[in-house]
Amino acid sequence: MHLDAEHALFFERRPSVRGAAIRLALTVSVLVANAGARSLSVSVAGAGIGLLLLFSAREQGQRRVEPALAWALAVVVLALIGSVALTHNANNALEAGARVLCGVIWILWIGTQVDWAALREILLRLQVPPSVTEALDQALLHGVLTQREWARRRDAARLRLGTARIPLTSWGPLLGEGALQAFLRLERVHENATLRSARLHEAEAAEAIHLEAVDLERGGRSVLENLDLRLGRGEWLILCGPSGAGKSSLLRLLAGLDAPATGSMARFGRRVPPSSTVHSSLDGRVALLGQNPEHHFIASTVAEDIMWGLTRRGVKSGEAERRSHDVAAALHVDSLWERPCHELSFGEQRRVALAGLLVLEPALLLLDEPTAGLDPVAAHELSTLVEEVVRNSGGACVWATHDLQTLPPQATRVALLRNRTLVFDGPTQEGLSDPWLVRAGMAIPTKIAHECKQ
Repeated sequence: MHLDAEHALFFERRPSVRGAAIRLALTVSVLVANAGARSLSVSVAGAGIGLLLLFSAREQGQRRVEPALAWALAVVVLALIGSVALTHNANNALEAGARVLCGVIWILWIGTQVDWAALREILLRLQVPPSVTEALDQALLHGVLTQREWARRRDAARLRLGTARIPLTSWGPLLGEGALQAFLRLERVHENATLRSARLHEAEAAEAIHLEAVDLERGGRSVLENLDLRLGRGEWLILCGPSGAGKSSLLRLLAGLDAPATGSMARFGRRVPPSSTVHSSLDGRVALLGQNPEHHFIASTVAEDIMWGLTRRGVKSGEAERRSHDVAAALHVDSLWERPCHELSFGEQRRVALAGLLVLEPALLLLDEPTAGLDPVAAHELSTLVEEVVRNSGGACVWATHDLQTLPPQATRVALLRNRTLVFDGPTQEGLSDPWLVRAGMAIPTKIAHECKQ
């Protein structure tokens, strides 16, 4: 039931806001009375009522009450020992222990009755500043994701060591790498949030993208060199290249997250000067889907995350919900509407992240390995759905991949990228022929392949 969900802060069956508010108000009242009364009998009575409620919750299906109760008793025992040691007064120690026990029991009980979704709604109705609620929501989501990252690394360490017990010396690197990944994820989330909330520019042009002799540097190192690229409005471009060729870097350049070091770059007729700031480079009509969908999640639930960009652009909540639900239905994730983002499968995460972009109706959609990690059926469905949505919006699309088995059929043009520069830009049929794929490092020369088979 509630606490049998993957994470206890999200219930499988969402409680009513009214009921959650009543239970929350009752708990706060008991905690205030328990702290202010300083009476052993009041604390014992409160703890007794709380225990009855906890056991009632257990009978209703919240099976994780027992371990929670064990921790509560451990806390009380420690409090009693500490009180006796400090005051040498058994009566005061019993009174303090009873207050701690009562408080812990009621906090445990409210944890079985109110989940984060209900608490968030209560905070909003109490007119707590949305920025505060949003910060709490993001902190909770990324706390859960960081916990999962640590758990994955712990399990990987166990498999490599061949034992469930990990040496103490191994925990430092394990936790440190998990924390580093959490910081990197937060950095990417901030970038994507900035892009999704960027203002819309009014400049119009026949071309979505125009690059001339563009170089890109990062950390003093050359990432892309001497790029010439044009992309018309409504045009599809397949961007192919081996891993490390610079596909992701080119997409970040087109999105405005990185600025060109030299050369000329224009997007929808608006020039992006070399070494310009991120905020001046961004355009709200551009959307970028990265390889890791977790880097796109800004809110903790599917509904809130898909609607996030619209609400930041001033769309009223009712209209934002309607439009977001329509896009979710088109991508077949409407059944996940109230699910926590961290509980989704990888394929579901990819679709939800894409829905959060498509609902903004971008004029330029940039997709970085959109079918990576998906099975062939899911990859085909995703390609078909993206084609339909982009066609309806009339936008341009750059589909970056090294997977030649799941290419969008409507793309008649391909650009091949290798060693930081474009080696081909032309018709798809020609660009995907063996000679050009070999030159781009995407295929093995026929002679070598024949010798390998022998």
